[in-house]
Amino acid sequence: MRLDAADVAMKPADRGTRGLSGLPLLMVAIGVVLFVQALFVLSYIGALHHPRPHNVAIGVVGASPVPLAVAKQFSLKTTAYASKSAALAAIDQRTIDGAFVAGPQGATLIVAPAASSPGASALSAAFGAAGAAAGQKIATVEVHPLPPGDAGGTVSFLVVMALIIGGYLSSTIAMAFGGPMSRGRRLGSLAIAAVIGGLLTDTLAGPIFDALPTEKFLALWALFTLVMMAVAFSTAALQTLLGAAGTLVVVVVFVIFGAPASGGTVPSPYLPGIWRTLGPYLPAGAGTTAVRNTVYFDANGIATSLIVLAAYLSVGALAVILLQQRRRPSGAETEIEASAAAAAVI
Repeated sequence: MRLDAADVAMKPADRGTRGLSGLPLLMVAIGVVLFVQALFVLSYIGALHHPRPHNVAIGVVGASPVPLAVAKQFSLKTTAYASKSAALAAIDQRTIDGAFVAGPQGATLIVAPAASSPGASALSAAFGAAGAAAGQKIATVEVHPLPPGDAGGTVSFLVVMALIIGGYLSSTIAMAFGGPMSRGRRLGSLAIAAVIGGLLTDTLAGPIFDALPTEKFLALWALFTLVMMAVAFSTAALQTLLGAAGTLVVVVVFVIFGAPASGGTVPSPYLPGIWRTLGPYLPAGAGTTAVRNTVYFDANGIATSLIVLAAYLSVGALAVILLQQRRRPSGAETEIEASAAAAAVI
């Protein structure tokens, strides 16, 4: 019996995959596509079809029955502050999403559209309705407004999703077309791609489209590079461990689940439980929060997001190094493959 070199070198998993062909292989491929499609519907529709508030953080200054009336219909997490300035500082620090200030001249609701335009609108509607029911007029004041270049407040989310797609595609292309590369060369090429990808994204969104402030160009470039590199390195780790299936895992977790859970279109406090809980710990959620707070809140409240992104980057890089080192063929395996290749030629 004559063995082909490819048969000797082939891993058991490869043999199982190669055994499928024709109609069975087509059915498996279509099944995977339908499964991913179902996950897309489940995640996006499940997260975004019916936003409802869950413990929306708001500060209260002074005594008034209005916040209690709102809380009966609108889930709030209230924190008392001694003064309006203290509540404003809490909004700046991203501790709360708005503030209700009661006073002898009337009540004021302070909202921050840059934190979330839909969230600010929801708070205004809820407090306006409660004030009207109580016969009290409530003035709405906006702090941290959105600029014309980001009127919907979604630019932070959109640039992060572009970086996530660039990150996992760069790793996928490196795996498919890079050939046998050392660990250092693979990680180095992905790092260079992230630096260039961050620069392109920053240039297009900033100076060209004027959707991001140019005075924060360098800070955003560094942040964009971190996001793209974190995704690229973690994708490379999953691909090294799982092969092509690693790319599917990245698409499902980082894009199909991560995008609606990011808080980029619907604010996190308005998402269902699993999306609201896990979203900040995925690259899309961490990246969106870091970019949004860097642009509109002087980089306040981004420490956790930076730690999350750094963890994806460092764990991904470490996994690539360890997994490739473990999978490197031994001298005996190399001799067997060389002998098999020589036998196939004879």
